[in-house]
Amino acid sequence: MTDNLGPLRQALTDLSEHGGSADLYERALRKSRQSQRRATVATGVAAAAMVFAIGGTVAFAVSQRPGTSSTPAAAPSGAGPGQPDCPSIETLGDLVELPSDWSFAPTGVQCAQTWAAADVKRPAGGNVRYLFHYTPDTGWRYQDQGTEWDCAELGLTRPAPFCTS
Repeated sequence: MTDNLGPLRQALTDLSEHGGSADLYERALRKSRQSQRRATVATGVAAAAMVFAIGGTVAFAVSQRPGTSSTPAAAPSGAGPGQPDCPSIETLGDLVELPSDWSFAPTGVQCAQTWAAADVKRPAGGNVRYLFHYTPDTGWRYQDQGTEWDCAELGLTRPAPFCTS
């Protein structure tokens, strides 16, 4: 038995000359770019999911707070329209959260028309007052922190103990 492999060898040689080489470099680059795009999209989706999760949690927590009712914070008791009763220190204390070592001074609340001010005691000393404003639709609300305010800027027609004029 004789093997005649000559024509087979010639055919394989011809095929190898025309076939060229496999270009693995281009395919590796294409796969790498595809992997980068997938990673970028996955990161963006994860970041968006985190933002929505945190935002939703904060919105839910704010809506469930006990002090966020739509009723006025401290409705006046019969002082007449536009002239509310002077609020108590306890009422004003419910409207703001003072630092842990601060407290409202026992001197009371000073009122003028729809404005109220209360002195604050703090360890560093010095005079600090919290200013509150009353509107019929929202009740008493925190307005500002300072020492004195201009009565004209507040719209007061009479002098007040917490004003400069």
